[in-house]
Amino acid sequence: MKISCAARVDIGPLESNDDRVLVCNMIVDRTGFSAETELPAVAVVCDGCGGYDGGYVAAQTVLEFISYEEPEALTDEIYLAQVLRNCQRVLEEKKTEMPHYSKMCTTIAGCVFSENKTVVFHAGDSRVYRFDRWGLARMTVDHSKVQAMIDSGEITAEEAAVHPERNVISRGLGRACPPPDIYTSNVGISSGEKYLFCSDGLWEAVKDSQIEQVLGSNMTLQEMADFLVEKAIAQGADDNISVCICCAQGSAEATAETDFVLD
Repeated sequence: MKISCAARVDIGPLESNDDRVLVCNMIVDRTGFSAETELPAVAVVCDGCGGYDGGYVAAQTVLEFISYEEPEALTDEIYLAQVLRNCQRVLEEKKTEMPHYSKMCTTIAGCVFSENKTVVFHAGDSRVYRFDRWGLARMTVDHSKVQAMIDSGEITAEEAAVHPERNVISRGLGRACPPPDIYTSNVGISSGEKYLFCSDGLWEAVKDSQIEQVLGSNMTLQEMADFLVEKAIAQGADDNISVCICCAQGSAEATAETDFVLD
């Protein structure tokens, strides 16, 4: 089975871009990219931070490291966990060698697709969504200060959206913290499903309901990715924006049940 993927990375209103996408073994750092590949396949979004170009270095380093791995090997969650630990080690080594990168780290949100298994992994506030006939579902829970406050009942989701510390993450590669979460489903991606990976530059500016509407439209995957990025910019995104959308070959047509209407 083949999987089709499209990605778009945009610098947004900032002067530097710390977002990166790995898809079909290609690291995307600007504009758009689309391709298809055989399963198993890997798609990952990283949003680096740390200043002095450290965010870019962290995101690029992690995705380069993962790109060297065979997707088939990464379907084993034990092996995947080891690869992510090795990413952590490589970042720590870079920080030792280059002290000006001492604060660098990166979020990560990705998935390994195969015909009989789907493995989701993430750390930080980049997200994975799944879209199928029942609508949009978020597959990850943010590792962030405001998410912890929501979980404890201290604030609401609406209050979190405007909280001054909404961009403070509690977990990420390159930080002294627990490793990324890994979730495994013994069901592979099927016709009628799309997976979306994004940095906070998208989901902070574009509502889930708007994302759902786009993924349910009859646009191509690249048009969807481009539209979501442009929508985020139009609605005041204040960060880099990265989007990656994947679906099993043929599922785009299978799920195109409604025309897209801008709201």
